[in-house]
Order: sequence, then C-alpha cells, then structure tokens
Amino acid sequence: MGCSSPGSSSSTHLVVASPTPDSVTRSYVALAHNYWVQEQVADGLSNGSNLAARVCLGKDPPDAPNNLQFIDPPMCLERATAILTNQQKFLSDLGSTEPPAKFAADDKAFRTQLPKAIADLKTLISAAKTGNKDAVLQTATAYNNDMFPIVTDALNDVDPSVVHP
Repeated sequence: MGCSSPGSSSSTHLVVASPTPDSVTRSYVALAHNYWVQEQVADGLSNGSNLAARVCLGKDPPDAPNNLQFIDPPMCLERATAILTNQQKFLSDLGSTEPPAKFAADDKAFRTQLPKAIADLKTLISAAKTGNKDAVLQTATAYNNDMFPIVTDALNDVDPSVVHP
C-alpha cells in the first residue's frame, strides 16, 4: 500500500514493523517468568536435582517413584516455607497486575489454583513439623497435584521461553 504526501505525485511505501507485545503483556510475562525463577530457587533446583522433590515427595530424580527413605521432614519444612513465600508473593503480585486478554484463561488458572496450593503448603508445613514422613508425602502430593499440570501448563503458555515441567 502506498501513500502520497500532499502536493507530491510520488508514492511512498509504508513499512510496518512486526507488532511487539504491549507493556501489559510484557509486564505479565515478566511477572510469570520471575515467579518461576524464584520457584526454582525455593525448590532448591540444582544440576537437574530438585531438593524439594527429594525431601518432600521422596523423588530422586524428580521423575522417579516416591521413596519414603528420601523424605526429610525438617528439610521439607525449609523448602515448603520458601515455596510458600514465593507462592504468596506471586498471588499478591497478580492481584495488582492486569492480565492481558490473551492470557485470561492462564490468569484464571493461577488465581484458582494458587490459593489451593498455598493452603496445601500450610498443611505440608504442619505435617513436616510433626516429623511424620507419610503425612509429609500425602500433603506434598496434594500440593503437587494442585500445581501440576494446571499451573505449569498456564506458565508454559504465558512464558514459553522456560520449560515448566
């Protein structure tokens, strides 16, 4: 498509750059990205090993079957407390962030599942304080089930630059 300037008979071609995400989208994606980075820190993720999965779910590596011998309630308490802090911050940050329309379903997943996950973490913290490995495993599994795959799928949609297993 060409356009002419007034008084000119020559045509100028208009070049339109590819659309870039608007500031609302960029902010929302950055919020989700930062949340996940902090979640990995809280989990104690290092070199493919997930400390929280080991000490709370008895999984080592994270995709292995549960093994009660690996569950360590005091260490799980530490991880669960760090994860809870991150979950609460993300939910609070979502409360003051406008979601882009294209992420409405993902935002709903976050706002629906995170309160459940937070409640699960509080129960996990209580269980870890008792030292009962079976109770730790049961409550950690409830948390895990509220996060995966609903929250992780939403994170994959919002921020596909990071794999959210």
